[in-house]
Amino acid sequence: MVLIAHQFYTQGSKLKKQARSYRKKVFISLAVLLITLMSTVWCSDVPKHELRAAWVATVLQLDFPDPTRMTSSEQQADIVDMLDNLQEAEFNAVVFQIRPECDAFYESSYEPWSRHLTGNTTGAAPAPFYDPLQFMIQEAHKRGMELHAWFNPFRLSTTSNLEALPASHIYKEHPEWKLNHSTLMLDPGIPAVRNYTVDVFMDVVNRYDIDAVHMDDYFYPYAGMAQEDIESFTADQRGFSDMGDWRRDNINRFIAALYDSIQSVKPWVKLGISPFGIWKSGIPTGISGTSSYSKIYCDPIAWLNDGTVDYITPQLYWPFDQEGQDYALLMPWWADQTSSYGRHLYVGHSPYRITDYHDWPNNELPNQIRLNRKTEGSLGSVLFRLGWGILDNPKGFLDSLKNDLYRYPAIPPAMPWKDDIMPNPPKHISVIAGTSNTISWDRPDVAADGDTAFQYVIYRSGTGPVDINLVSNILDIIPATVTSYVDASGSSDYYAITALDRLKNESDAAQGIVSVDEIATIPEEIILYPNFPNPFNPSTVLSFSINQSQEIELNVFDIRGAHIRDVFSGFVAAGQYQFNFDSHAADGGRLEAGVYLVRLETEMGSKVKRMLLLK
Repeated sequence: MVLIAHQFYTQGSKLKKQARSYRKKVFISLAVLLITLMSTVWCSDVPKHELRAAWVATVLQLDFPDPTRMTSSEQQADIVDMLDNLQEAEFNAVVFQIRPECDAFYESSYEPWSRHLTGNTTGAAPAPFYDPLQFMIQEAHKRGMELHAWFNPFRLSTTSNLEALPASHIYKEHPEWKLNHSTLMLDPGIPAVRNYTVDVFMDVVNRYDIDAVHMDDYFYPYAGMAQEDIESFTADQRGFSDMGDWRRDNINRFIAALYDSIQSVKPWVKLGISPFGIWKSGIPTGISGTSSYSKIYCDPIAWLNDGTVDYITPQLYWPFDQEGQDYALLMPWWADQTSSYGRHLYVGHSPYRITDYHDWPNNELPNQIRLNRKTEGSLGSVLFRLGWGILDNPKGFLDSLKNDLYRYPAIPPAMPWKDDIMPNPPKHISVIAGTSNTISWDRPDVAADGDTAFQYVIYRSGTGPVDINLVSNILDIIPATVTSYVDASGSSDYYAITALDRLKNESDAAQGIVSVDEIATIPEEIILYPNFPNPFNPSTVLSFSINQSQEIELNVFDIRGAHIRDVFSGFVAAGQYQFNFDSHAADGGRLEAGVYLVRLETEMGSKVKRMLLLK
């Protein structure tokens, strides 16, 4: 079905000009249709719904501006530049490390300002003052990107000189909470430690407009455990005789308490965890190595089974065909686990290994992402790290994202277990043509669950109605703080706008059309023209003009009034329109010969015309 803005019924000398214009439009439409079909094949490997995120590590200034060389304003400028680069490459999320070692990259009443932010060990605030988390949230949302706040759950410090920690550091207040081990970690076996850590996380959830809480795998030390936590085990044994089971239960209890707390105050905030990439050595068959289950007492399968996590990001930092850690075995196994429990898998990738001593070939990570997209249950990627592996463009990896893998925008996948109610579509879309086309609309009505638009997705196409399932038609994704958009190209005639709620449920589309003529005549009334040709076989053209932007329906019925087929439904701008009707019913079956009715339903009334289908 092709929708073309078209002038009708001009008089006198205008008729020849109109005929030439019409032939030109038909030619353009056929050319655009061919290009669209080619684009459909070309972009079929790019999903419309996919998380594309980068880890921004702040510990030791790995990906964050060095405070000893930059002022607060220079740090902010660096953040803006960082996010601009990610936006240009069509990333839609950033995972920002805000608590590297029981400290804060935000204003906290629980923990001191991080030395990795300020460059000093006193716990003093940035000077001049700014809040990096708040700034990052504002700048990410401005660019249509999610902000996942990344916490290290139980890492106490990265320096062994604990006496040099600020007076307000939790170690100074509770030195007995330290795990009795050379690794500098809090003891998750102490109930007060777990409660405190949940409180720290929830302080951020309550006060900041984050999209997700994200944590890495600092649960127990990778160096292994013996009897270092025997005192906390004895004090809170809870019927366990095996310390491994007890340690895993400590982590499971912490995660369950955190998930329930988030759900109670901001159910739209996601909880994601990034565990080590091997659950148990030997699972799946052919996999061997460190077991997160028995080494750091991290049991993601239990979290999935308990429904206490929204997404898993296993750190699959291995290539294809590596003995014992083959990406081709590990990733599909994780996808099976997450999808069977109805949760999301976002794979953790390691682009830094392209240029470190691993020296990965330039096609390793692109091929991993391609396998992700072919694997059911694999819904995106998180890349480590921003500064080493992405923005430095190792062996052209960033170029391959921009020009191929991420060449179109994508929407983070919705989470129906959290919210499955669609928002309402934008209203009263209009398009003003010019050198730049300006699209404007009204905010949608509030949906049944109280949600309205959090973002808008702008689509454009050379044919209409715009197919919103075609990823190449996505022009931009913008915050819902604005209700207009300028398409600087001014080269398309058909637009559609949808609303996204906070959890990325997408509304139906509001369609908007501009004329391909240089000057579009706005009719003085609503007119449904006779179809042409009439009688017809096998197809005919349905035409109408409308004098103001509104929602319309164009339908076909049989002579008894039984509904045959929806031709178009949506918001249109004032103008003249034409649809092709190919004498098929809604189920695809060919219609019998006879008289049919075409009805144009508008907000200002309806119009009906008869048409005759011949054998």
